[in-house]
Amino acid sequence: MTVELSTSFWSSGVKFLCELQAIDDTSDENCRCGWKKPTKIVGGMETGVNEYPMMAGLVDTIEIDVYCGATIISERHVITAAHCLTDRNVNDIGVLVGDHDLSTGADTNASRLYTVSRFYVHPFYRDVSLENDIAIVMVNSIINFSEEIGPVCLPFQHQSDSFAGSYVDLLGWGTTEFGGMKSKTLQKITVTVITYPECRRQYPNVSYNQLCTYAKGKDACQFDSGGPDLWQNPTTKREVLVGIINSGFGCGGDKPGINVRVGTYIDWILAVTPGECTKRKVRCPNKYLFILFL
Repeated sequence: MTVELSTSFWSSGVKFLCELQAIDDTSDENCRCGWKKPTKIVGGMETGVNEYPMMAGLVDTIEIDVYCGATIISERHVITAAHCLTDRNVNDIGVLVGDHDLSTGADTNASRLYTVSRFYVHPFYRDVSLENDIAIVMVNSIINFSEEIGPVCLPFQHQSDSFAGSYVDLLGWGTTEFGGMKSKTLQKITVTVITYPECRRQYPNVSYNQLCTYAKGKDACQFDSGGPDLWQNPTTKREVLVGIINSGFGCGGDKPGINVRVGTYIDWILAVTPGECTKRKVRCPNKYLFILFL
């Protein structure tokens, strides 16, 4: 937007009063994001069936088991944690969308399993420190969006936000206690994003590329890695992916959980997914190297 003033040489100046209004462009249905299906479930940890259309799982195609979480970001891509792809190739992995109860196919007709064509691990990922623990998986065919299946919104307008003090929902099919059995139904916990000074009291090396979350007695647990931290935009009521479940100390202990802060990686995400609709049509310089697995 450009505002121009034409006035005389002797003018002492003028004040502008401008009002900016964001317009939600829904002309392209495929560019909608972050919708949430109403549910009658109140409280508790289990989500409603297809309550979160953006939720996906990575499937070990040999064990036929969901072993990590993921989040739909476009018709061809899900985003997850890089450590979920360590020592794996595309033939070992499937992407499950639209499911809720992993033990039955009767609860929803939306579930689909997609084969994988390739995946991208962040070029600066470090498997020991779990720095830059983020990856994108590309499926072989189009993910058909519906009320039950759809993409999350990415935090374009919140890339630099710390989200400290905000509540976020963590989703996963992981264990509900350390060393326990995995859940068959999709679970949700609500936690608070804490400040970096608070987090560094427990983890001195935590970086600004990470988010720390905490709620007494609540935490992501084993096999939840790669799943989403969802923040509901109070204005649009859309679900925004602000973090990816990364690591923690035990499950539900006194220490915060550590998550990848997605806003830090927006440029990389857009560079890896050129031409895809990720809510905002942005073109980025191709300035990144990729670790590409075929």
